[in-house]
Amino acid sequence: MLKYSLLVVGTLLFLFGCKKEEHPVPNYRFTAYVDLMLPDYNQQVFTLRTDSYGARVGVAGVIVYRLAMDEYYAFERYCPHDKDPQCAVAPDEDPTLAVCPCCGSKFLLLSEIGDVVEGPSAYSLKRYKTRVEGSTLIIYN
Repeated sequence: MLKYSLLVVGTLLFLFGCKKEEHPVPNYRFTAYVDLMLPDYNQQVFTLRTDSYGARVGVAGVIVYRLAMDEYYAFERYCPHDKDPQCAVAPDEDPTLAVCPCCGSKFLLLSEIGDVVEGPSAYSLKRYKTRVEGSTLIIYN
């Protein structure tokens, strides 16, 4: 009986004892289409609040980093530290970095996960999926 009780207690502790920490950026489902032939989007780094058709992109917009002609990283601009849509992460003077104007956290855009390189944020940027079809960049989650 003691073994059974210990097994039940151990199982309950395992299932409910550890709280999974989720990324603090809210989930917002979207699919955005960006015409890469437009001059605003033919740069190494650019930001979006709406796509080429006027549809909303992300929670506070998206920052896009071009690695190669057909390879892009897209990150949410909503700062995971401040949790305020008004604190939108923006490109830094160094195009490989993005910075939050509110908390000062800096994030590496060259990293697949938007690593924190400086500042108080405990979380990296939230990354969205991307693919290129012809001259259109598609960003989605």
